[in-house]
Amino acid sequence: MEINLPPEVAAIIDRQLASGQCHSPTEVIVQALWLLDGWNDSEGERLEKLRQAAQEGLAGPFMPGQEALADLRAKATARRAGANVPVA
Repeated sequence: MEINLPPEVAAIIDRQLASGQCHSPTEVIVQALWLLDGWNDSEGERLEKLRQAAQEGLAGPFMPGQEALADLRAKATARRAGANVPVA
């Protein structure tokens, strides 16, 4: 597939690459299309997605604040020491 882009659009892609947010022109275009696809959802669909996300968040599991903070600090310390520690 070959796509011809106006110079203004090519400049947007260049800015995204320079920012480091995307690593290839294809990645810029794919992300833009995902955003466009989500933008075209009806207001009701967007609201339902937000409700579902809120319900998932409210379902837990929860961790007491001090315990969560201690866990994050331990992971950060391990990462600084060079350990390959997953963030989640």
